[in-house]
Amino acid sequence: MQVLDGQVTVEMADGRQQVRVSGGGSGSVRDLPDTFRVVSVEHDAGRVVLRADDGREVRVTPGQLATPGIMIPPELHPEHQAHLEGELFGLPTVPAPDADGSELTATLHDARLGAVVFDPVEGVSAYQVPTALGPVQVRFCSAGRERVEALLPITCWMLDYLPQLLAMAVEFLWQWGANGTDTRDDHEQFVDSFGVHRLSVYHCGAFSLELSDDQTVFAESFLDGYWPSIHFLPDGEPVFVTIEC
Repeated sequence: MQVLDGQVTVEMADGRQQVRVSGGGSGSVRDLPDTFRVVSVEHDAGRVVLRADDGREVRVTPGQLATPGIMIPPELHPEHQAHLEGELFGLPTVPAPDADGSELTATLHDARLGAVVFDPVEGVSAYQVPTALGPVQVRFCSAGRERVEALLPITCWMLDYLPQLLAMAVEFLWQWGANGTDTRDDHEQFVDSFGVHRLSVYHCGAFSLELSDDQTVFAESFLDGYWPSIHFLPDGEPVFVTIEC
């Protein structure tokens, strides 16, 4: 275990190397790739310097390290290690409250998404993006400007096929929560009850749909103030559900 100023900790957990960032009464944990074995953690001009045994290093702020990453468990993501490495080395370009530089926060204008805002607190998002299902928010997770630009074509594809992706997401959610006593009518009512609130695109091209409640199904299926997010691999296969709040 290595600790920097009591805020950044690199440790092993369940055979995986992780970096933990504490502060503000809460914290975050990020898995590190197996190919980047940390041998030292240092501080340099407000940056955390992670050095690996092969000589590579990553210089990021604690806030950039705490940026949320992909939620798909490694056993469900065949390219998980490659994703972790790409995401880690891209973190210095991600806006964060403790990361200065106008190059991190300049708005990107896209013909399909409109204004993509790089906010140090709220993250990288385009708001009220028009789709066949109505306006949605598009969020880019752990991605700086260059990576967002690279993800724009696949993001536009997701938006164009949002009705089909929603149908897949809701059917996956139904199978995830089915208890064996539901009827065909229950299924038909369920699959027609949801919209999309937010599309979140991860650094590797995996993505998630956060569902909105069009027919009060949330009150029957989820605790008040919670909603489901269905996570897809980059090839468009739904594989995992998280409950957001």
